[in-house]
Amino acid sequence: MSPSISLITPSYRGDLESCRLLCDSIDRYVTGYDMHYIVIGDEDAEFFASFEGNRRQVIVSSTLLPPLWSLPKWRGRRYWWAPHLRLPVYGWHLQQMRKIAITLAQPSERVMCIDSDNCFCRPLDLGVIASTPKLAHYVAPGDVNPSRPSHVRWWQNAHRLLGLTAPALPGDDFISQMVLWERLTIASVVRRIEGASGLPWWHALARVRHFSEYLIYGVAVANDPELAERHERVSQSPCLTYWEGPALDAAGLAAFMDGLKPGQTTIAVQSHTRTPIEVIREVALG
Repeated sequence: MSPSISLITPSYRGDLESCRLLCDSIDRYVTGYDMHYIVIGDEDAEFFASFEGNRRQVIVSSTLLPPLWSLPKWRGRRYWWAPHLRLPVYGWHLQQMRKIAITLAQPSERVMCIDSDNCFCRPLDLGVIASTPKLAHYVAPGDVNPSRPSHVRWWQNAHRLLGLTAPALPGDDFISQMVLWERLTIASVVRRIEGASGLPWWHALARVRHFSEYLIYGVAVANDPELAERHERVSQSPCLTYWEGPALDAAGLAAFMDGLKPGQTTIAVQSHTRTPIEVIREVALG
């Protein structure tokens, strides 16, 4: 059997048009993958029904995780709860847990996690990534430090969830826009979380609440020689990101894209910059 890889995108109705653009860019530029999975809450199923295709499946949360009850919005956020949880979880927590659950449920050996606010603008053959001896694993050495308190908390909790003692800061960061995972490594991560907590993995994450799925994966790889041997540390993200600044027009976005380096195939323009989706579509897809 030849090596296999799939794409995973967590999304929700608020990102509908961004997700549509991502899908169109995948269809335009990306080859060599088995399936693109869009993972959403059950409440959003009707909004994403038209996204289904020969190589794209829309997966609802109830097929992956135990049921959670939706709560009214509080401070602009939607929360979910179940009697066995100490505190409610919100949508960002669920998106992270759904990535882990679909990675375990789908058959490909490797996956690329890519969020809705990304857009491919150059060709990418994922078949090449599927067949490399070691999986490229993004790391930013020393980027977890006191100047980034949220990252520090996520990093410390990653060690705690895996039954490890966090070393002194600074620590390596593993968060990026396009992250490659190995299904067998995710299975190992889940076993370690359950062994350390005595709880189902998703339950342990929900109780901790402050976590990053990418930091958990990265800490697990960094602390296990067998997992580390299957990964190759890389320092360049395949995605060029516009984090902050004014809304871009077509000329501004084109100038930004001129900064794409060899090996970078994707841009991510953060929604809070208010850059119109139509501008990104026009420049990236033509």
